[in-house]
Amino acid sequence: ILMEYAKRPRLPPPFIIISYIIMLIRSCASRCLLKLKENTDKKNSSTIRILAQSIPTVIKNDDTDEFKDTSNEVIQNRSIFQRLLSCKPCQKVIENHKNKVNADKRKWENNEANVYWKYKAKEFYAKTQETDKVQGKLDNLSKCTINMQKDIDILRKSLRHISDRVVTSEKLLIDSQILLEKIHSTIKQENKSLPIYQKFIHILSRESPYIYTNEARFPVTERHIPWKISFDFYDPTVISLPKQHDCFQDSERLFVEPDLAIESSVTTMTDITAPLIDYKWNQVVESQLPDGKKIIIDRTTWIATSEDKISSFYRLDNQLSIPLNPMGRTGVRGRGALIRWGPNKSIIAVITRWKKHHDQFTVIDGQRILETLVFKDKYTNDWKLPEAKILGIESSYGAICRSFHELAFKDSDSEHRFSFEESDMIKYFESFACVSISTFEPTGFESHMVYRGYIDDLRNTDNAWVEAEIWNFHYDSNTTFPNLCQDGVAIWKDVTNNSRGFLIQTSILREIARIHQAFFE
Repeated sequence: ILMEYAKRPRLPPPFIIISYIIMLIRSCASRCLLKLKENTDKKNSSTIRILAQSIPTVIKNDDTDEFKDTSNEVIQNRSIFQRLLSCKPCQKVIENHKNKVNADKRKWENNEANVYWKYKAKEFYAKTQETDKVQGKLDNLSKCTINMQKDIDILRKSLRHISDRVVTSEKLLIDSQILLEKIHSTIKQENKSLPIYQKFIHILSRESPYIYTNEARFPVTERHIPWKISFDFYDPTVISLPKQHDCFQDSERLFVEPDLAIESSVTTMTDITAPLIDYKWNQVVESQLPDGKKIIIDRTTWIATSEDKISSFYRLDNQLSIPLNPMGRTGVRGRGALIRWGPNKSIIAVITRWKKHHDQFTVIDGQRILETLVFKDKYTNDWKLPEAKILGIESSYGAICRSFHELAFKDSDSEHRFSFEESDMIKYFESFACVSISTFEPTGFESHMVYRGYIDDLRNTDNAWVEAEIWNFHYDSNTTFPNLCQDGVAIWKDVTNNSRGFLIQTSILREIARIHQAFFE
């Protein structure tokens, strides 16, 4: 019987069922109360917000004489649900719900996954704080750097001003030194015991700015003139005037050699941008003009460095294989205002006679005064001596005869151009000597080759220079040169120490005055 009773399905006791029902009712009531409170709170908050914008209801308290706003109380007293929620059982249910929510929240916070992410959040916050600190330090460092940069800029400007003043002072010092060297050279030239080749000082070849331009020469003192003296800071301007320039006459443009495009640098010489023509330096070569005419180019030098008057060879630049001025640095590189690279040769005639006043010789300190025939250059309006550039299309002595004929008589005499030798040139100038009325013989005539070699010229550069053979043709009588131009283009000027306007070194004129024992100072 017991076993059969155990196999029968058991029914729950009645009190358990009743307990389940009570619990269900309580749960539903709690949820309803919570829902009711939520809706009531929303309604009250919206009503209070509306009334707060309107005129409040104020009631005076007779006991305390205070005014009280009773708008919210009226709403609460009117609400039945609010009164229901204010009872103790409902308050207890609401309080239990709040406690449960707080417990669930604390339980969620203490959850393992939440602890991990909380730890990560703290770690991220700490890193953010550290990054902010580092960024702050970087900002401060950046500000300090900017301030330092401003200070450095101010110092740099100050140093630049100081450097400019130093450069200006150095330039003034160099200019003063060069001026003193000019004075010294003038005194040195008065020493008659010195050979003439030692009286030539590099003065005109260093004058700035370069002739026909506004380009300043690089300052070169006498100490740094020789190439053998190291000059690391030597950085001269490169000048090679084109053949269309006004410094070249129309008859010379065909012979102007092309620019080799030397680039400026700190070193003595640098590379060039155009290939060099195969020039035969230190040689006499035969070439051909574009019109087919033959031309003889003499690239040898007349410069002699000793009393034996043996011409030497000029040096070439080691890198460019172009000529270097035998006398040294000039402060300008390139071809300049000259026709050819290297030596530019010419013949200069110094035609002199004794100065007379009322048919009497002019005498100063017991010495007669020489005067020389000069001509006005139509390109520069300077007074110059008769000169013929040796271009290679005619003999050099025929060229000076032709040039003098054109200047003096405005006549192109082509018979002198090709075959004249030195003796023919002397005979040509001797033919202008006056004939004595009593003897019908020419009066006194002298000819001297005064100098042949380097000329200290304003056009000289490091790679092109002037050389000349200077002849003096002296007439004892008051030679008038028949048919000489009388339009002010040809005049006689005194040979004195102030004759630099002839574009020739005063040492040459001094030497001519010494030969004739004439007054010079």
